[in-house]
Amino acid sequence: YGLVGSEMCIRDSADAAYFDAIERDMPALRVRDARALIDAVARSCEIKASVVERDEREGGLRAILNFGHTFGHAIEAGLGYGEWLHGEAVGAGMVMAADLSHRLGLIDAGVLQRLQALVVAAGLPMRGPAWPSARYIELMSVDKKAERGTPRFVLLERLGGARVQRVPDAPLTLTLAACTGGSASADTSA
Repeated sequence: YGLVGSEMCIRDSADAAYFDAIERDMPALRVRDARALIDAVARSCEIKASVVERDEREGGLRAILNFGHTFGHAIEAGLGYGEWLHGEAVGAGMVMAADLSHRLGLIDAGVLQRLQALVVAAGLPMRGPAWPSARYIELMSVDKKAERGTPRFVLLERLGGARVQRVPDAPLTLTLAACTGGSASADTSA
């Protein structure tokens, strides 16, 4: 397994400087260096507290704390909770969300590659289970963050900037095929 909790440090990279720090410190985090862990956890807590303070009722900004979770929750639900650790599912989900962000033209290839490299450095999975796209869409449609059965995604606009939106089927299906080894088939069996 990768470094438990590292997905939250990556997710909480609410500014480019923190993302840079996590990239730089990931080797120390992987060997559980006390100073690196204290710094990363403290900064993640500061970021989360700041976001929650500014959006106590989850009106928009707070949704950024769910980066990778729409895909990650689908993985957990489809496999059965406990088959993958939550952080593993969210790690793969962050790669999927970044890929989707790139396909939608929100981030460039360099940002996508940096996030992918950081997920690999953290020892987290890069790919979700090889299910048909329709299976993922089915699972995401019943997620607690879906609106009237339509999945919403936290997408990167840049390192440290995100937005929440629904997406067209075509780029979503391409992301799912690229990030899971699955197909665009309508078969929804797990």
